[in-house]
Amino acid sequence: MHNLPILEIDDGTLDNVEAREKKAVGGKGEPRPMETSYETERPPSPKIRIKIPPNLSKENTFNKSRLFGAIVRGNPEELEGLGDYLRKTGKFLTNSEYTDGETGKTCLMKALLNLKDGANPTIPLLLKIDQETKNPRPLINVACKDRFYKGHTALHIAIEERNLDLIKLLVENGADVHAKACGKFFHQQEKGACFYFGELPLSLAACTNQPEVIRYLLDNPHQKANLAERDSLGNTVLHALVMAADDADEKNRELVIGMYNKILMHSATLNLSQKLEELINRKGLNPLTLAVKTGKIEIFKNIIHREIKDPQYRHLSRKFTEWTYGPVHISLYDLTSIDSYEENSVLDILAYSSDTPKRYKMVVLEPINKLLQSKWDSFAAMRFYISFFSYVLFMSVFSAVAYHRPLEGKPPFPVSNAAGDILWLIGQVIVLIGGVYLLFAQVQHTLPALPAAVWDVFDLKKFFFLTLLVSAVMYLAGMEDYVPWMVSSLLLGWINLLYYMRGFQQTGIYIVMIHKAILRDVFHFLMVYLIFLFGFSTALVILTGEPPQPVQNGSSLMNSDDKDQVKYAGLLQTSLELFKFTIGMGELEFHENLKFNYFVMLLLLFYVIMTYILLLNMLIALMSETVTKLSGHSEGVWKLQRAIAIMELEKNWLWYWQKPKRSGCQLSIGSEEEKDKRHFFR
Repeated sequence: MHNLPILEIDDGTLDNVEAREKKAVGGKGEPRPMETSYETERPPSPKIRIKIPPNLSKENTFNKSRLFGAIVRGNPEELEGLGDYLRKTGKFLTNSEYTDGETGKTCLMKALLNLKDGANPTIPLLLKIDQETKNPRPLINVACKDRFYKGHTALHIAIEERNLDLIKLLVENGADVHAKACGKFFHQQEKGACFYFGELPLSLAACTNQPEVIRYLLDNPHQKANLAERDSLGNTVLHALVMAADDADEKNRELVIGMYNKILMHSATLNLSQKLEELINRKGLNPLTLAVKTGKIEIFKNIIHREIKDPQYRHLSRKFTEWTYGPVHISLYDLTSIDSYEENSVLDILAYSSDTPKRYKMVVLEPINKLLQSKWDSFAAMRFYISFFSYVLFMSVFSAVAYHRPLEGKPPFPVSNAAGDILWLIGQVIVLIGGVYLLFAQVQHTLPALPAAVWDVFDLKKFFFLTLLVSAVMYLAGMEDYVPWMVSSLLLGWINLLYYMRGFQQTGIYIVMIHKAILRDVFHFLMVYLIFLFGFSTALVILTGEPPQPVQNGSSLMNSDDKDQVKYAGLLQTSLELFKFTIGMGELEFHENLKFNYFVMLLLLFYVIMTYILLLNMLIALMSETVTKLSGHSEGVWKLQRAIAIMELEKNWLWYWQKPKRSGCQLSIGSEEEKDKRHFFR
């Protein structure tokens, strides 16, 4: 038995201090240098001295460098005596002195990251030593602590190394199979070398195609992984597989779909309180709706077209073939999470989530295509045409009211008993009621799509109602400036009629092309063009050096000699002149009376080259490319627009009294003992 280190304590009392001072100066009691009789030095703070026995010399101590060096070399002989050292000093392998200061990486993680031929002999020894020292924080479950690798454990690393033997060793020694690697590095981001494999060890094994590891995690006798376990985002292993799917990689697609189906079939053998495919994450999305939200078409098709022939798993199918006759067959499609009768359904996401990619490709898939057509034929077509003709009538009344407004007097104008005045008053009431209805309809349609719908600048209904409201308030307040607002509202109202054009296939795709061209191509062109316009206008105004000429009695003081000097006098006037060059209407003539006339001519030539020749032709090329892209998916683009109209009509509060019947029929699937009732579409 070795004796523990001896602690010598010097409490620093005054008597001891004086005795040491006397001894230091030869025992004569004389004051030490720099001391005076006016001030006494404070006694020093207590000191602790440790006497290290010979058996704990430098050769028998273990610091991080020595420990990590032996682990990297994979030499367990260099760790001989580590257990005795830890027990004698009361230390543990999880102490901060044996972990990486920034990430919290332990010596066990270091060993797993330094394998040779799939093994590191120090790993079993480290686990044994940690258990023998009775560590209150078992080394095997200590996770990284920094914000990038938070929650990352040794089990995650073993799965990343694809080493089943080490995975078994860790699980046998108590590794947590539900540890969550929730650091920023493990979250999907648009930029950076980060990835998302579900945080959980089971999800990591599934997304990296390790079926043997999955089988072991689910069936091991120590701690079985729970298929219904969710990570910090609320995602299960099925959610993680959907996120890992890549439509562009055929091999990835096949592996993910195969793994998805195997895990789903395994869940059928377990006694889960809820179906694995019905579990939702924190955003309210199950694996099916997550596939739609993220635009993963291939795995989305696999889910809605899944048909399993095996009687044991047939109830997991979402597609059932009723009968087949040659090339003709009739199928039943499960509408669970698809029909809009459920919250956050596939149809809701396709209609209201404008940031969802490839929506136009998903609406043409069955059963979505036939389901939307059924809704259109049963109720949406009638409601659409009624809304269309009602809006045309409303805008006609609005135009008549604006056209026949009194030209004399101040608003609000008095109304006499004449028939024309009475009709004009009725028209005003109709316009006001119609504007209030449009407000409530717009609020109802915008709420499901927040926040994307708020920034949809092409949705003119909100601007139409805003200008109409401002015009009405200014009219009632007696302000004559209500007229420009009324005219703006009238113009926006007629342009908004394009919204109803998407109900017709011939005009629907054309409207979408205009929409995309304005938001994408024209908007970017205007941003660049305004920079050129402002820059060249400022330069020309400074070069001419003449302020705008004053105007008296409706005539300018300018004479015929200084017309050229005034041409680029003001910033607004110069911008208008340069805009004429952009559309090919400017006159590129030499102005002799202008200051720096040669340099002005050079600037104008450069402006014409950059805007009229370069920018306009680039705009034409980009718009041509946009039209070409949309033409290749014209049917899908139009059906998506019609799907949006169908959803708005279905949820319109004006038709609440006549709620449409639910599409499809209810059927029972499964054995007589356990009936599974679902809605199917034939």
